[in-house]
Amino acid sequence: MSTSYIGIQNENEFYSHHYLSEVFAGDIKETTSRWRESQTDDSEKQDSPDQSLRKLSRPYRQFRQNFRLERRHKERVELQREWFRQILVALGYEFKPHNHALDNGSKDEIPALCAVGGQGGPAHLLVLGAFDPTGEDEDPLSLRPHPAQFHGETPPAQELLKETWEQVITRRVFGQDHPPRWVLLLAPGQVLLIERGKWAHNRLLRFVFDEIFGRNEAPTLQATAALLHRESLAPQDGLCLLDSLDENSHKHAFAVSKDLKYALRESIELIGNEAIHYLREVRKERIYQLDEKLAGELGLEALRYMYRLLFLFYIEARPELGYAPLKSEAYRKGYSLEHLRELELVRLDSEESRNGYYLHHSIQTLFRLISEGFDGGEQGLFQTNAFQINKLDSALFRGRATPLLDGVKLRNKVLQRVLELMSLTRPAKGRRGRRGRISYSQLGINQLGSVYEALLSYRGFFAEEELYEVKRPGQEPDELDHAWFVPASEISRYRENERVYTRDENRNRRLKTHPRGKFIYRLAGRDREKSASYYTPESLTRCVVKYALKELITDDMPARDMLDLTICEPAMGSAAFLTEAVNQLAEKYLERRQRERGMRIPHAEFADELQKVKHFIADRNVYGVDLNPVAGELGEISLWLNCIYKDSRVPWFGYQLVCGNSLVGARRQVYATSSITKQPKEGLWFNHAPVRVEPSQFVDVGKKGAASQAEGTAGLKRPENTVYHFLLPDPGMANYKNKAAKALEPEKFKEIADWRREFCKPLSEQEASALEKLSDRIDDLWSLHSEQLARDHRETEDSLPVWGQKGAAKPRLTSNEWKDRIRKQGIFSESDNTASPFRRLKLVKDYWCALWFWPIDKAHLLPSRKKFLDEISLVLTGTVTRHEIDQGGIADLFGEEYAAR
Repeated sequence: MSTSYIGIQNENEFYSHHYLSEVFAGDIKETTSRWRESQTDDSEKQDSPDQSLRKLSRPYRQFRQNFRLERRHKERVELQREWFRQILVALGYEFKPHNHALDNGSKDEIPALCAVGGQGGPAHLLVLGAFDPTGEDEDPLSLRPHPAQFHGETPPAQELLKETWEQVITRRVFGQDHPPRWVLLLAPGQVLLIERGKWAHNRLLRFVFDEIFGRNEAPTLQATAALLHRESLAPQDGLCLLDSLDENSHKHAFAVSKDLKYALRESIELIGNEAIHYLREVRKERIYQLDEKLAGELGLEALRYMYRLLFLFYIEARPELGYAPLKSEAYRKGYSLEHLRELELVRLDSEESRNGYYLHHSIQTLFRLISEGFDGGEQGLFQTNAFQINKLDSALFRGRATPLLDGVKLRNKVLQRVLELMSLTRPAKGRRGRRGRISYSQLGINQLGSVYEALLSYRGFFAEEELYEVKRPGQEPDELDHAWFVPASEISRYRENERVYTRDENRNRRLKTHPRGKFIYRLAGRDREKSASYYTPESLTRCVVKYALKELITDDMPARDMLDLTICEPAMGSAAFLTEAVNQLAEKYLERRQRERGMRIPHAEFADELQKVKHFIADRNVYGVDLNPVAGELGEISLWLNCIYKDSRVPWFGYQLVCGNSLVGARRQVYATSSITKQPKEGLWFNHAPVRVEPSQFVDVGKKGAASQAEGTAGLKRPENTVYHFLLPDPGMANYKNKAAKALEPEKFKEIADWRREFCKPLSEQEASALEKLSDRIDDLWSLHSEQLARDHRETEDSLPVWGQKGAAKPRLTSNEWKDRIRKQGIFSESDNTASPFRRLKLVKDYWCALWFWPIDKAHLLPSRKKFLDEISLVLTGTVTRHEIDQGGIADLFGEEYAAR
């Protein structure tokens, strides 16, 4: 049952709202029970903390009346001090008003009510009082210290009296060399609980006395006492209660993310089956083949559809980011996903409401607003509540991302179920299990990324006949785990403890079946092992990144040099390591830059400045590779969500996030020419690893070099008498060890072995000389590509000033469409018939890599060494068009999709 704590305001989600309403009461039950047990000592029965608070209801009303009647500031300060004494004593504090000295290098003192420290060290918890001269219950953070609050004869610093308590806490209290972790800020009508780590994100708990004492409800009084008591915040020994609550809140957020994984998987199945229903029943299309290709396309598009919804849930839950126009009533009540969530449990009684398309059209309109942007439209007479949405130029929201789903409509009853799954947690075990509303604002990028990445290794398929679900004996079925299906004709061979059961609408137990033609989206067999798709836990990413940066960032490194560090994740998935690296690097930059400048960023501005630094690093310094093309889309969204701030634009990752296999490829490594023409003592070239050519080893050939004479540019040349490794044969090419496959295709294996033996013979002097010349040409092309890439970077790089750096004289912002055009015209040469240096180098490397993975059944197409050298020579030195490369031998062998990548 949900609990509502009227009078406790959870600002910016100090804890998740769902945690406070559904879980928190259970987590403090042990504490409140201990209070009751301590009252069994009959000698001197003492009130429990919540009972002590309850007895303050009448004194509070009397204090408020006297406070309003009193007009003299000094007497008012004394009145509120007496009230503060009563409430602090009830909460277990020793009331000791004093001038608290700060250890920030100055002699500043601030008025404090008490300080709780450890073993003579700095204060762990500081209790402050805010004087409200008007008695109008102003926000304590906006009030200023008053001279009447100070003790002794020495007048307070005038600069201190000009600052608000928010500024005092940010700059002076938390700006100390040894700042306290907790601050309680008391005012006549409320108290604020502030934690140093959450203060940077404007998160706090506000306790309003008028509502708490006006109702005197037991749950609220217990929650107030548990959250504010001295033993909860600064116990003499043991773990702080609020640390336990914080840990449980995070665990709950991870539990919610797990619920979302289940919801996402079921939703994809629902959307896939609904799309097939529309094609068959509405468009009357005859689908002859429910084959693997259609299932793959449908699964991918449904996955993208759900990722879009997740993005919208997240962005609307964070109005502080300034992207979703939630202040506009027109958007909030007419277009927002939050508005549609209100319909998640509405009964659809009529045929029209169940089978209509209201939800479909609403969601499609919202997708279109995101992908195209909206500037408010015509400002007519009645458009007083217009809104704007910046265009999100992301591959995830482009129309061509879901061509199949764009041609169908999804019924209300299906999308209502999808919204329900994405809005409510799974019920707890048992018939009375409760479902809570998912708080997306509490989900961090890591948790959202785990939801994203969880289903990357899943696949969709159609049931070719009626299927029964089975499992291992003694194992509980889990829809996120491996699934096994057997046809109806085989189910009798499985024992009772191997069959999977479910319950129908009437709670009757029955075997779990899937009818013929159903679209199923599951992790089948060894799919996860084959895809190697696993999400790295946040604790591990944080630890790895922390110690990696520790090796790079020395104590004397200037802050500005941190912004030159580049980050690469070779198997990025949804960019968990990249986002963590961006976060830690941004925090370290601001920390060191503030120290260098001898000043601190105001609390109200810190979160925004931190996001700007994250944006800078993500936009300039982040690189990622993944074999799964969808991972690039997810990484792009995760990185943007992680660094978004008000009035920011979408970072462009055109040259930074790519689809590819980082474990396979050709590198800037060489062999000595002498090792490829004869049998040296240490063996031929393939008996040793190639030598990496460090950037410092390259020789700048200047304007007199071959590169400049041929292409009009200076270039970099590798050391003399060396050959690039990706021009040479290797015994590992097409060298498969599978005995079962060899037994099936012995002739093909023999053909490949004969080819490999001939292909890997030592090269002749003539061949070696030719390869050195080709390596020279590769140097030229590599230099040209580097120059072209640097030029494109300059053209696509916007000015992004961050705190502590001077901004560009003329700020420059270009659209992502413009950047995409530069990229296509540049290294991909899509507007030019001549192949770019990048395309030539890539084709040669792809050709070489293809020889390692050559299909066994195409052994007859393996090139001779002469043909291989002639073809790569033509690509490197001849006139090759972009279309010839696109339609060349690689495309014939592996298909157009491989060539496009």
